[in-house]
Amino acid sequence: MEPQNKGHLIVLAGPTAVGKTSLAIDLAKHFDTEIISCDSRQIYKELNIGVARPSNEELNQVKHHFIATNSIHQDYDAGVYAKEVNGVLEELFKQHKTVIMTGGTGLYIRAATQGLDALPPKDEKVREQLNQILEAEGIEALQTIATSFELKPSSVDFTNPHRLIRSIEIVQGEPLIPETNQVVLNYDTTYFYVNRDRAELYDRINQRVDAMIQNGFEQEAKSVYPYRKLNALNTVGYKELFQYFDGEWTQSHAIDKMKQHTRNYAKRQLTWFRNQGSYTEISPNLDEILLRIKQEAN
Repeated sequence: MEPQNKGHLIVLAGPTAVGKTSLAIDLAKHFDTEIISCDSRQIYKELNIGVARPSNEELNQVKHHFIATNSIHQDYDAGVYAKEVNGVLEELFKQHKTVIMTGGTGLYIRAATQGLDALPPKDEKVREQLNQILEAEGIEALQTIATSFELKPSSVDFTNPHRLIRSIEIVQGEPLIPETNQVVLNYDTTYFYVNRDRAELYDRINQRVDAMIQNGFEQEAKSVYPYRKLNALNTVGYKELFQYFDGEWTQSHAIDKMKQHTRNYAKRQLTWFRNQGSYTEISPNLDEILLRIKQEAN
């Protein structure tokens, strides 16, 4: 039987440095609710400055979930996240009519709210989508999708992104998805992605990188440098500093590359959300998003 009081999940996604955290906190305060983080790197307790984790002051304003809950030494992927998030949401909707999900990891959002098999129809866009996933989330995201299609390392080279993409293209759309990968939801979802003028966004990214360096990011990166081969550290910011530590780049060149690669990443994130079809673009303004939510409900 359909639940009488079906919950409402508001997804507030968008590129890095666009202002999602403060907007999500304001939104959560408005609805007197809690926040589900959807960031594939903020989940790691060893990573803080380099992943722009919300400050202690921000975390104290509204209860957040999936922030600094795992170690970089633990295996974690979109499938695990989806399972854990929906368990948390089930409990949260017993207390709250509305819950906020915020972050920039599009694959994690889609896994949690639609299921891992929710790829676009088989056409020329499939490879483009898969390449976006590879660029934004790394090869482990492709491995997760391949596993959801019951592809195995014994039949496909899981270390070769091109072969993974080709294999997923071949099986996409075929009835190979186990029932456990289907997401059964007892809530409605409204999707938004936050955007700004590109020049303003890029300036915010550059300023954020400068602030990270001033706040001790280099020391944080040195603390995890011995584990640089871990997937969790295949991340913009850390990778550039590791090349500086390895003597390949100067510090200033590493910082410049960090800014450039972060801008590139933000552009890929925006492309992802625009191509999903279910997201509404908004500016980082609380009144605007409240108006859009009201319009969506009517």
